[in-house]
Amino acid sequence: MLEAYRDDFWYSLRHPRVRAGMLVSAVAVLVMLMVGIAYWWPAWNAAVTLKTQIEQKRRQAVEASYSTQLAQISRRAAQHVAQIEKKLDASGTQVTLVQNLATLARRHNVKILSEAYEEGKAKDGYVPFVHELTLQGGYAELRQFLVALQELPTFTIVQDAVMSRAGNAAVIKAQLHMHTYRKVESRSSGAK
Repeated sequence: MLEAYRDDFWYSLRHPRVRAGMLVSAVAVLVMLMVGIAYWWPAWNAAVTLKTQIEQKRRQAVEASYSTQLAQISRRAAQHVAQIEKKLDASGTQVTLVQNLATLARRHNVKILSEAYEEGKAKDGYVPFVHELTLQGGYAELRQFLVALQELPTFTIVQDAVMSRAGNAAVIKAQLHMHTYRKVESRSSGAK
């Protein structure tokens, strides 16, 4: 059956009008393809260009946002460094530290059960005060006390904290191991 159609096709091509019609049809299809490509190609190219521009703008917006955030973080870090340096320069004595911690404890309704202080050895230009505190109070009060340690005029860090509750009581006992750092006072060059 397929061979019959093929034979009919070749037989019909022998007629000059069929050949002319086939040629006109082929030229018409070719012209339509060219016109279609002529309209499609610029539209496709414009779409690709637009996508590229959108991607570039998005990347620029992300980079601008990132650099803004980075600048804010840098400013905050510089402020924190300045605060820490100021705290390290503060010449606090053990008596001052004890008073500051007692005031902080009273302000947050925390009771100091015991305290022990020891001055450590100077290292890297800083002298640490090592202190052990045993505190008692409610969870919220102890938490506020720990957060408020950064308000002290000295640079105090909690190295270790152990909290325990006695039975079902709402009172919590906390044992804190803390270090308070200060810069080593420079001695005059004439003193030996």
